Amino acid sequence: MMRNYAIKVLELLLFSNVFIACCAVAQGGLSYLLLSLPMNYPVLAILGCATLAMYNFSMILAKPQYPEASPYRRVRWIFRHEHSLWMWTGVALMVSFVLGLQLHLPSFALLGAVGAMGLAYNVPLIRIKGARRWVGLRQLTGLKLFYIGAVWAMSCVLLPVAEAYHDGLPIPWPQAGQLTAWVFLFVVAITIPFDIRDLYQDRYYGLKTIPVLVGERKALALSVTLLVSHAGWVWVSDHAWNVRIALSAVSLLCLLVISFPPLKKNEYYYFLLLDGMMIVQFLAVWTVS
Repeated sequence: MMRNYAIKVLELLLFSNVFIACCAVAQGGLSYLLLSLPMNYPVLAILGCATLAMYNFSMILAKPQYPEASPYRRVRWIFRHEHSLWMWTGVALMVSFVLGLQLHLPSFALLGAVGAMGLAYNVPLIRIKGARRWVGLRQLTGLKLFYIGAVWAMSCVLLPVAEAYHDGLPIPWPQAGQLTAWVFLFVVAITIPFDIRDLYQDRYYGLKTIPVLVGERKALALSVTLLVSHAGWVWVSDHAWNVRIALSAVSLLCLLVISFPPLKKNEYYYFLLLDGMMIVQFLAVWTVS
C-alpha cells in the first residue's frame, strides 16, 4: 500500500510539472552560486511558477484526440486531471506576474520575452510553405532542441543576472556568458534522449527533430559529445577545483545514465533521472561551496 501511495505522489510531482519547475529553481540557484551572487528568492519563485505554467500550458495545448488511449502514462494522467492543471496554471501565471512587477523594468521585459518564446514554441504562429496549417516554432526543422536550450539559458542565467545587475551588484560578465553556454549545452544534451524516445511519433506527425534528421545513433552521439564538452569546459574554467569536480562529475554521471540506463526507459527514467540531473547539479555545487 505504501508503494502505491509513493508512486501516486511521484506521478503527481512528475506529471503535474512541479518537478521540472523545481529543476528551473535549482538552475537559477546554481547561477547565483557559480556567480557568487546573493540568492534572490522572488526571482527563483518566478522561475518555478513560470516554468510550471509554461509546461502545463504546452501539454494542454498539445492534447491528442484520444488522450485516454495514449501509450504514455504521463499523457493519460494529465488529461484525467486537466481541470486541476488549468487551475494551477492560472495560479502560477498570476504569481509570476505579481512577482514580476517587483522586478526592474529591463528584467521584466526579459521575463516577457522568455515567456513569449515559450508560447511561440507551441502556439501556431507560422504557416508552413505549401501547407494550409499553422504551426509553432517547434515544427521548424532541427530547431526544437536548440530552442529549448536557449529558453532555459535565458531564464535560468540571464534573468537572475539582469536583476542582480540592476540591483547594483558586481557581475562577473565572462563567467556569466560562460555559464549561459554551459546551461545551453547541458539542457540540449539531456533533451536529446526525449526526442529519441519520440522518434517514431515525430516522424508520423512530420516533426523534424534532430533524431529524425540524423538517426538515433548519431543523435545519441551528439548528446554524449555535448556532455563531454560540458565536462571538459568546466574542468578548464577558473572556478574552484571542488566546484569543477562537482559539475564535471554530474556531467559524467549524466553521460553514464544516458549511455547505460540503470532502469527501464519509462517516464520515471526521463522525467526523474534525466531532468533531475539539473537538481543534482545544484546540490553538488551547493554541497562543496
